[in-house]
Amino acid sequence: MFWDKLKESYIRLFRRKLAGAGADALPQLAFLGLISGALTAGVILIFRYALEWPLAYFLPDQNAENFEGLPWLIRGALPLSGAVIIGLIWYKLQISQRKTGVAYVMERLGYHQGYITFRSALTQFFAGIVTIGSGQSAGREGPAIHLGAACASLLGQKMKLPNNSIRTLVGCGTAAAISSSFDTPIAGVIFAMEVVMMEYTIAGFIPVMLASVTATTLIRALDIHRPLFDNPITQMTTLWELPYIAALGLIIGCAAALFITILKIGARQSDKPIEWRLIIAGLITGCCAIVVPEVRRAP
Repeated sequence: MFWDKLKESYIRLFRRKLAGAGADALPQLAFLGLISGALTAGVILIFRYALEWPLAYFLPDQNAENFEGLPWLIRGALPLSGAVIIGLIWYKLQISQRKTGVAYVMERLGYHQGYITFRSALTQFFAGIVTIGSGQSAGREGPAIHLGAACASLLGQKMKLPNNSIRTLVGCGTAAAISSSFDTPIAGVIFAMEVVMMEYTIAGFIPVMLASVTATTLIRALDIHRPLFDNPITQMTTLWELPYIAALGLIIGCAAALFITILKIGARQSDKPIEWRLIIAGLITGCCAIVVPEVRRAP
Protein backbone atom coordinates (compact mmCIF):
# COMPACT_ATOMS: atom_id res chain seq x y z
CA MET A 1 0.00 0.00 0.00
CA PHE A 2 2.80 2.38 0.92
CA TRP A 3 4.73 1.66 -2.27
CA ASP A 4 1.61 2.15 -4.40
CA LYS A 5 1.02 5.58 -2.88
CA LEU A 6 4.68 6.48 -3.31
CA LYS A 7 4.62 5.44 -6.96
CA GLU A 8 1.44 7.37 -7.62
CA SER A 9 2.80 10.51 -5.98
CA TYR A 10 6.02 10.25 -8.02
CA ILE A 11 4.05 9.85 -11.26
CA ARG A 12 1.96 12.92 -10.42
CA LEU A 13 5.12 14.91 -9.74
CA PHE A 14 6.63 13.66 -13.00
CA ARG A 15 3.58 14.80 -14.97
CA ARG A 16 3.47 18.14 -13.16
CA LYS A 17 7.07 18.82 -14.13
CA LEU A 18 6.34 17.99 -17.76
CA ALA A 19 3.31 20.27 -17.81
CA GLY A 20 5.56 23.30 -17.62
CA ALA A 21 7.53 24.38 -20.66
CA GLY A 22 11.22 25.19 -20.68
CA ALA A 23 14.26 23.97 -18.80
CA ASP A 24 12.27 22.82 -15.74
CA ALA A 25 11.01 19.79 -17.65
CA LEU A 26 14.33 19.04 -19.35
CA PRO A 27 15.47 16.17 -17.06
CA GLN A 28 12.15 14.39 -17.45
CA LEU A 29 12.09 14.94 -21.23
CA ALA A 30 15.67 13.69 -21.51
CA PHE A 31 14.70 10.51 -19.68
CA LEU A 32 11.72 10.02 -21.98
CA GLY A 33 13.97 10.61 -24.98
CA LEU A 34 16.23 7.76 -23.90
CA ILE A 35 13.28 5.42 -23.37
CA SER A 36 11.58 6.30 -26.65
CA GLY A 37 14.86 5.87 -28.54
CA ALA A 38 15.33 2.38 -27.13
CA LEU A 39 11.73 1.38 -27.85
CA THR A 40 11.90 2.72 -31.38
CA ALA A 41 15.12 0.84 -32.09
CA GLY A 42 13.41 -2.39 -31.02
CA VAL A 43 10.41 -1.77 -33.26
CA ILE A 44 12.61 -0.91 -36.24
CA LEU A 45 14.58 -4.13 -35.71
CA ILE A 46 11.38 -6.17 -35.74
CA PHE A 47 10.23 -4.38 -38.89
CA ARG A 48 13.60 -4.94 -40.60
CA TYR A 49 13.66 -8.67 -39.84
CA ALA A 50 10.03 -9.10 -40.86
CA LEU A 51 11.10 -7.73 -44.26
CA GLU A 52 14.46 -9.43 -44.72
CA TRP A 53 13.84 -12.97 -43.47
CA PRO A 54 11.13 -13.88 -46.02
CA LEU A 55 13.08 -12.22 -48.83
CA ALA A 56 16.29 -14.04 -47.92
CA TYR A 57 14.37 -17.31 -47.94
CA PHE A 58 12.56 -16.87 -51.27
CA LEU A 59 15.04 -14.87 -53.36
CA PRO A 60 17.88 -16.65 -55.19
CA ASP A 61 21.14 -17.38 -53.33
CA GLN A 62 19.36 -16.52 -50.06
CA ASN A 63 20.15 -12.89 -50.78
CA ALA A 64 17.46 -10.43 -49.67
CA GLU A 65 18.56 -8.02 -52.42
CA ASN A 66 18.80 -10.47 -55.32
CA PHE A 67 15.50 -9.47 -56.89
CA GLU A 68 17.03 -9.33 -60.36
CA GLY A 69 17.96 -13.02 -60.03
CA LEU A 70 14.29 -14.01 -60.26
CA PRO A 71 12.76 -15.16 -63.56
CA TRP A 72 11.24 -12.31 -65.55
CA LEU A 73 7.70 -13.56 -65.06
CA ILE A 74 8.00 -13.60 -61.28
CA ARG A 75 9.66 -10.18 -61.32
CA GLY A 76 6.60 -8.79 -63.06
CA ALA A 77 4.01 -10.72 -61.05
CA LEU A 78 5.42 -9.97 -57.60
CA PRO A 79 4.70 -6.20 -57.56
CA LEU A 80 1.27 -6.78 -59.08
CA SER A 81 0.33 -9.40 -56.49
CA GLY A 82 1.50 -7.11 -53.69
CA ALA A 83 -0.60 -4.28 -55.09
CA VAL A 84 -3.66 -6.55 -55.18
CA ILE A 85 -3.17 -7.49 -51.52
CA ILE A 86 -2.72 -3.86 -50.45
CA GLY A 87 -5.71 -2.86 -52.58
CA LEU A 88 -7.92 -5.41 -50.83
CA ILE A 89 -6.73 -4.26 -47.41
CA TRP A 90 -7.27 -0.59 -48.25
CA TYR A 91 -10.72 -1.40 -49.66
CA LYS A 92 -11.76 -2.83 -46.29
CA LEU A 93 -10.40 0.12 -44.32
CA GLN A 94 -12.12 3.45 -43.85
CA ILE A 95 -10.60 6.47 -45.57
CA SER A 96 -9.36 7.85 -42.24
CA GLN A 97 -7.57 4.56 -41.54
CA ARG A 98 -5.62 4.51 -44.81
CA LYS A 99 -3.26 7.34 -43.91
CA THR A 100 0.31 6.27 -43.29
CA GLY A 101 3.86 7.57 -43.51
CA VAL A 102 5.44 10.94 -42.87
CA ALA A 103 2.39 12.95 -43.98
CA TYR A 104 0.21 11.13 -41.45
CA VAL A 105 2.67 11.81 -38.62
CA MET A 106 2.78 15.51 -39.51
CA GLU A 107 -1.01 15.65 -39.61
CA ARG A 108 -1.34 14.05 -36.19
CA LEU A 109 1.28 16.41 -34.80
CA GLY A 110 -0.29 19.51 -36.34
CA TYR A 111 -3.97 18.83 -35.64
CA HIS A 112 -4.11 16.15 -32.92
CA GLN A 113 -1.24 17.03 -30.56
CA GLY A 114 0.76 14.03 -31.73
CA TYR A 115 -1.73 11.37 -30.66
CA ILE A 116 -1.20 8.29 -32.85
CA THR A 117 -3.28 5.14 -32.45
CA PHE A 118 -1.99 1.61 -32.06
CA ARG A 119 -4.24 0.47 -34.90
CA SER A 120 -2.58 2.86 -37.33
CA ALA A 121 0.81 1.50 -36.29
CA LEU A 122 -0.34 -2.06 -36.99
CA THR A 123 -1.74 -1.01 -40.37
CA GLN A 124 1.55 0.67 -41.28
CA PHE A 125 3.59 -2.32 -40.09
CA PHE A 126 1.86 -4.96 -42.19
CA ALA A 127 1.17 -2.67 -45.16
CA GLY A 128 4.82 -1.64 -45.18
CA ILE A 129 5.99 -5.26 -45.20
CA VAL A 130 3.71 -6.20 -48.11
CA THR A 131 4.44 -3.03 -50.06
CA ILE A 132 8.23 -3.04 -49.77
CA GLY A 133 8.59 -6.81 -49.81
CA SER A 134 6.63 -7.14 -53.04
CA GLY A 135 8.76 -4.54 -54.78
CA GLN A 136 6.51 -1.51 -54.91
CA SER A 137 7.91 1.94 -55.61
CA ALA A 138 8.33 2.84 -51.95
CA GLY A 139 11.10 3.14 -49.42
CA ARG A 140 11.11 2.14 -45.80
CA GLU A 141 11.77 5.60 -44.37
CA GLY A 142 8.01 6.36 -44.37
CA PRO A 143 6.98 3.23 -42.46
CA ALA A 144 9.96 3.61 -40.11
CA ILE A 145 9.03 7.19 -39.21
CA HIS A 146 5.38 6.24 -38.71
CA LEU A 147 6.30 3.30 -36.47
CA GLY A 148 8.86 5.27 -34.47
CA ALA A 149 6.52 8.22 -33.93
CA ALA A 150 3.65 5.89 -33.00
CA CYS A 151 5.83 4.00 -30.52
CA ALA A 152 6.87 7.21 -28.76
CA SER A 153 3.36 8.67 -28.88
CA LEU A 154 1.83 5.53 -27.37
CA LEU A 155 4.43 5.69 -24.59
CA GLY A 156 3.28 9.21 -23.74
CA GLN A 157 -0.37 8.24 -23.93
CA LYS A 158 0.17 5.23 -21.68
CA MET A 159 1.83 7.46 -19.09
CA LYS A 160 -0.96 10.07 -19.50
CA LEU A 161 1.55 12.81 -20.22
CA PRO A 162 0.52 16.36 -21.21
CA ASN A 163 0.13 17.24 -24.88
CA ASN A 164 3.36 19.22 -25.14
CA SER A 165 5.34 16.19 -23.95
CA ILE A 166 3.63 13.88 -26.43
CA ARG A 167 4.54 16.26 -29.25
CA THR A 168 8.17 16.14 -28.17
CA LEU A 169 8.04 12.35 -27.96
CA VAL A 170 6.79 12.18 -31.56
CA GLY A 171 9.92 14.07 -32.58
CA CYS A 172 12.02 11.66 -30.51
CA GLY A 173 10.47 8.64 -32.21
CA THR A 174 10.97 10.19 -35.64
CA ALA A 175 14.65 10.92 -35.06
CA ALA A 176 15.24 7.47 -33.55
CA ALA A 177 13.55 5.79 -36.53
CA ILE A 178 15.72 7.62 -39.06
CA SER A 179 18.95 7.02 -37.13
CA SER A 180 18.31 3.34 -36.43
CA SER A 181 17.25 2.63 -40.00
CA PHE A 182 20.07 4.42 -41.81
CA ASP A 183 22.76 4.84 -39.13
CA THR A 184 22.47 8.62 -39.40
CA PRO A 185 21.89 10.08 -35.91
CA ILE A 186 22.56 13.70 -36.96
CA ALA A 187 20.29 13.45 -39.99
CA GLY A 188 17.59 11.95 -37.77
CA VAL A 189 17.72 14.93 -35.42
CA ILE A 190 17.66 17.48 -38.26
CA PHE A 191 14.77 15.74 -40.00
CA ALA A 192 12.72 15.51 -36.82
CA MET A 193 13.31 19.15 -35.85
CA GLU A 194 12.92 20.77 -39.27
CA VAL A 195 10.39 18.58 -41.08
CA VAL A 196 8.20 17.07 -38.36
CA MET A 197 8.36 19.40 -35.34
CA MET A 198 9.30 22.51 -37.37
CA GLU A 199 10.87 24.26 -34.39
CA TYR A 200 14.14 24.44 -32.49
CA THR A 201 14.02 24.66 -28.70
CA ILE A 202 16.37 23.46 -25.99
CA ALA A 203 13.59 21.46 -24.36
CA GLY A 204 12.87 19.76 -27.68
CA PHE A 205 16.38 19.43 -29.11
CA ILE A 206 18.04 17.58 -26.22
CA PRO A 207 15.50 14.72 -25.86
CA VAL A 208 15.33 14.30 -29.65
CA MET A 209 19.13 14.13 -29.82
CA LEU A 210 19.27 11.61 -26.98
CA ALA A 211 16.63 9.44 -28.64
CA SER A 212 18.52 9.46 -31.93
CA VAL A 213 21.87 8.59 -30.36
CA THR A 214 20.31 5.90 -28.14
CA ALA A 215 18.68 4.17 -31.11
CA THR A 216 21.90 4.18 -33.13
CA THR A 217 23.95 2.95 -30.18
CA LEU A 218 21.60 0.04 -29.54
CA ILE A 219 21.64 -1.02 -33.18
CA ARG A 220 25.44 -1.00 -33.23
CA ALA A 221 25.78 -2.65 -29.81
CA LEU A 222 23.72 -5.62 -30.97
CA ASP A 223 26.31 -6.09 -33.74
CA ILE A 224 23.67 -6.37 -36.44
CA HIS A 225 24.20 -3.05 -38.12
CA ARG A 226 25.35 -3.02 -41.69
CA PRO A 227 25.41 -0.17 -44.18
CA LEU A 228 22.32 0.02 -46.36
CA PHE A 229 24.21 1.74 -49.13
CA ASP A 230 27.70 1.28 -50.50
CA ASN A 231 29.05 4.73 -51.25
CA PRO A 232 32.06 4.54 -53.59
CA ILE A 233 34.89 6.98 -53.05
CA THR A 234 34.66 9.72 -55.65
CA GLN A 235 37.06 12.51 -56.44
CA MET A 236 37.43 15.05 -59.22
CA THR A 237 40.65 14.56 -61.19
CA THR A 238 40.32 17.45 -63.64
CA LEU A 239 38.38 20.69 -64.02
CA TRP A 240 37.06 19.40 -67.34
CA GLU A 241 34.61 17.32 -65.33
CA LEU A 242 32.75 20.45 -64.21
CA PRO A 243 30.74 20.88 -67.47
CA TYR A 244 29.57 17.27 -67.22
CA ILE A 245 28.55 17.80 -63.61
CA ALA A 246 26.60 20.92 -64.57
CA ALA A 247 24.91 19.04 -67.42
CA LEU A 248 24.03 16.22 -65.03
CA GLY A 249 22.44 18.73 -62.67
CA LEU A 250 20.25 20.07 -65.48
CA ILE A 251 19.18 16.57 -66.48
CA ILE A 252 18.33 15.63 -62.90
CA GLY A 253 16.39 18.88 -62.48
CA CYS A 254 14.33 18.14 -65.59
CA ALA A 255 13.72 14.58 -64.40
CA ALA A 256 12.57 15.90 -61.00
CA ALA A 257 10.18 18.34 -62.69
CA LEU A 258 8.77 15.50 -64.80
CA PHE A 259 8.37 13.36 -61.68
CA ILE A 260 6.48 16.13 -59.87
CA THR A 261 4.22 16.58 -62.89
CA ILE A 262 3.41 12.87 -62.91
CA LEU A 263 2.64 13.03 -59.19
CA LYS A 264 0.21 15.91 -59.76
CA ILE A 265 -1.51 13.99 -62.54
CA GLY A 266 -1.83 10.99 -60.26
CA ALA A 267 -3.18 13.16 -57.43
CA ARG A 268 -6.04 14.29 -59.68
CA GLN A 269 -7.24 10.68 -59.81
CA SER A 270 -8.00 10.59 -56.10
CA ASP A 271 -11.71 10.23 -56.82
CA LYS A 272 -11.10 6.83 -58.45
CA PRO A 273 -11.39 3.63 -56.35
CA ILE A 274 -8.23 3.11 -54.32
CA GLU A 275 -7.95 -0.59 -55.14
CA TRP A 276 -7.85 0.04 -58.89
CA ARG A 277 -5.29 2.80 -58.53
CA LEU A 278 -3.04 0.49 -56.53
CA ILE A 279 -3.41 -2.33 -59.05
CA ILE A 280 -2.47 -0.01 -61.92
CA ALA A 281 0.56 1.20 -59.96
CA GLY A 282 1.57 -2.42 -59.30
CA LEU A 283 1.17 -3.26 -62.97
CA ILE A 284 3.40 -0.36 -64.01
CA THR A 285 6.01 -1.32 -61.42
CA GLY A 286 5.91 -4.94 -62.58
CA CYS A 287 6.49 -3.93 -66.20
CA CYS A 288 9.44 -1.79 -65.17
CA ALA A 289 10.85 -4.67 -63.12
CA ILE A 290 10.72 -6.98 -66.15
CA VAL A 291 12.64 -4.56 -68.37
CA VAL A 292 15.05 -3.12 -65.77
CA PRO A 293 15.04 -5.38 -62.67
CA GLU A 294 17.62 -3.19 -60.91
CA VAL A 295 14.99 -0.49 -60.33
CA ARG A 296 13.55 -2.63 -57.56
CA ARG A 297 15.94 -3.15 -54.69
CA ALA A 298 14.91 -5.10 -51.65
CA PRO A 299 15.45 -3.43 -48.27
